[in-house]
Amino acid sequence: MNILFTLKEGMINLKRARLSAVVSILSISLALSLIGISLLAGENLRDIFDRVYQQVEIEVFLQPGVNAGKIKQLRKKLARDTRVTKVIYISREKALEEFQKNFGEDLSTIIEENPLPASFRIILDPANASPKLIEKFVAQISQYPEVQEVLYQKEIINFLHKYFRIAAIAASLFALLLFVVITILIFNTIRLTIHSRRDIIQIMRLVGATNWFIKSPFLIEGMIQGIAGGIIASGILYLFTNLVRDIIFPRLLVPDYMNWFLLGIGIFLGWIGSYISVNRYLDY
Repeated sequence: MNILFTLKEGMINLKRARLSAVVSILSISLALSLIGISLLAGENLRDIFDRVYQQVEIEVFLQPGVNAGKIKQLRKKLARDTRVTKVIYISREKALEEFQKNFGEDLSTIIEENPLPASFRIILDPANASPKLIEKFVAQISQYPEVQEVLYQKEIINFLHKYFRIAAIAASLFALLLFVVITILIFNTIRLTIHSRRDIIQIMRLVGATNWFIKSPFLIEGMIQGIAGGIIASGILYLFTNLVRDIIFPRLLVPDYMNWFLLGIGIFLGWIGSYISVNRYLDY
């Protein structure tokens, strides 16, 4: 079959049913916009979770009298751990300075010797920051002879992980439900468009046209509608993200693949909707 002829027929079909084509394109664009917003919400929820976890620190207090050589070796050992994102060494002097800054108390007026131990502040990779993995990590480093005590905000981490998981499950279920509803909506819109031209399909069958010859222009038409819907949805999402950044959330994250994803989903839904709809009028 001539590809140019198929493309031409697909474009002619759009012109023949301009109103239904516009309705179909608007339905697809609205549906894809909702998918895009749902995807944005999920990506930013994950980003917020990662950034919050990057602020959760594990405090590793060192034994009194540990020499500089052992401290250096321990720091290298911790930094090489694939679970660790960042290691910060806090000397006794630095710890005293931070204490005085945070609490406004000068310990030197009360006691002569600095009682605060040296320590490491460790930030874990968010991928390894679940409560169980953190407990395992803490238990492991607690066994090092240079380590006196390991402290971290266990309750806060458990709270964050629990409610992030609930939010992630709820967002996933909502996105799945939304996709199913939108797929049905787009399918019904395209089916009504093709239904209005069922007589043309029957006439082409009577004159001996093959099923593929009949279907091809409708499939091209559906894909064009999907492309147009994807482009419009990308524009809507662009305006939406700028509005959110200006008014509510300046750090809104927009994935690089978003526009291509919407375009691809639009083409797929337009194609599959047309394919299923036109098959209803063809006997095999």
